[in-house]
Amino acid sequence: MNIGTSLSALNAFSVQMNVTANNLANVNTDGYKSSSVVIESGQGQTVKANVIMDNSQGPMTPNKSAETGVDELSNVDMVKEMTQLIPTQFGYDANLKVIETNLEMHGTLINMIA
Repeated sequence: MNIGTSLSALNAFSVQMNVTANNLANVNTDGYKSSSVVIESGQGQTVKANVIMDNSQGPMTPNKSAETGVDELSNVDMVKEMTQLIPTQFGYDANLKVIETNLEMHGTLINMIA
């Protein structure tokens, strides 16, 4: 049994969790542009994560200085980010369980042979 697919999926879900964590950490950073991750199948039964920058404008707020009059806030949607964590965590856990089960099966097989 090949665990390469599960390992690449773990990596992809890890990238997605890191991007979400970065977005949430910068939710109060003026002008911050959030990123999102698209997980798709790659060549040879692999899973890859593509990070995409969201260049949409964030909410505007009155500026304290008189230069421009308004400041752009972060475009991070906290509800979207938090709800995205749920399927990401389930996907990560499921692929981790596949790897653990594979290791257990190999251990049992080695014990049977020895």
